[in-house]
Amino acid sequence: MQYAPTEKMQKIALTGGIGSGKTTVAKLFEMLGIPVFYADLEAHKVRSEVEVSEQIIQYFGSKILTENQIDKHKLADIIFNDVETLRWINNLIHPLVEKAFEEWINIQKAKKSPFVLMESALIFEANFEHLFDKIIVVDAPQDLRISRVMNRENISEQEVLQRINKQLSAEEKRQKADIIIYNDEQHSLIKQVVETHGRVSLH
Repeated sequence: MQYAPTEKMQKIALTGGIGSGKTTVAKLFEMLGIPVFYADLEAHKVRSEVEVSEQIIQYFGSKILTENQIDKHKLADIIFNDVETLRWINNLIHPLVEKAFEEWINIQKAKKSPFVLMESALIFEANFEHLFDKIIVVDAPQDLRISRVMNRENISEQEVLQRINKQLSAEEKRQKADIIIYNDEQHSLIKQVVETHGRVSLH
């Protein structure tokens, strides 16, 4: 699908709480030809870099290691139960993700797409709002979100709730959204994505 060049490629954030289904929505946008930057995947990549890993190990110590490698489950258990350690690791990782996103944007400029997406659970928590022209929030009932994450990650309801409670509430996300996509098994995701694609492309 080709588009007329625009003066400025729009940057759109796609976010939502854990288990809302934002990655599924991102994949649908990709099927419509929209480039997507997956911030959470980039964050995992950044954490794996030697220099960053060394800083994390120095801060947390051997308790996060399994066979001399950072154990993401041990790390998650600590940071999702301690606000200060979560803040520390976010302050380390988020600027690196933002830098990677800006570099990625420069690559995308040669493409004739009306907009690009950053898919991230932490657009608001990472103070990334200023990077975007619009913010799309994927919304779903909390009980559905909990069951999705429990099934996907094989963790307990309490563990899912701990993660939910570390994120901005669903109500606050909805209030900050320019567009809301409902992934509640009642509304057609494909229809909403196509309509949103058309709406954003016109601006």
